[in-house]
Amino acid sequence: MCYRNGYGCSCDSNNRRGKHRSMTMGEIQETLEAVENLCAFLGFVPEEWVRRHDEETVYMIAVTPGKPIQLITEDEAEEFLPCFGLDDFITGAPDTDLCMSCNEELIFSVGDQKYLDGSALIYDIDEEGDVIPLTVDDIYQVQEMLKKRTLMVTEEGQKMPVISLN
Repeated sequence: MCYRNGYGCSCDSNNRRGKHRSMTMGEIQETLEAVENLCAFLGFVPEEWVRRHDEETVYMIAVTPGKPIQLITEDEAEEFLPCFGLDDFITGAPDTDLCMSCNEELIFSVGDQKYLDGSALIYDIDEEGDVIPLTVDDIYQVQEMLKKRTLMVTEEGQKMPVISLN
């Protein structure tokens, strides 16, 4: 090992540098992580590194019978559905593989049929129960489900939209 230039490089017997070996992808990633950690420790974090390491924003579908769907962030969920995460009723969203949270007091039955007369949040979860990002296909499935399952019922002479749950 030769230390003439301050770096540990290997030299052959004639003091010439040997053939340079390329770094593997694992070594490159490890080096980048070390540089990022050093920069963060020193208080210098380039914007592109911050953007790359920000957690992905997770959106949920906010539904209210008779109104267009809204995409809201997980942080806005409690504003839209105050009982979310506290005292909400969680069930499978009809015709999808997604979860639906709503206020249980807004579910009513007529015979064997259940209806939702209020707002709900529809979202996806992973194996650990954490909310994960929706796909475009998920949003499409929810739109189709709402088209099919939103009905008008009459209560005390007034028509109101509801979502059929089963």
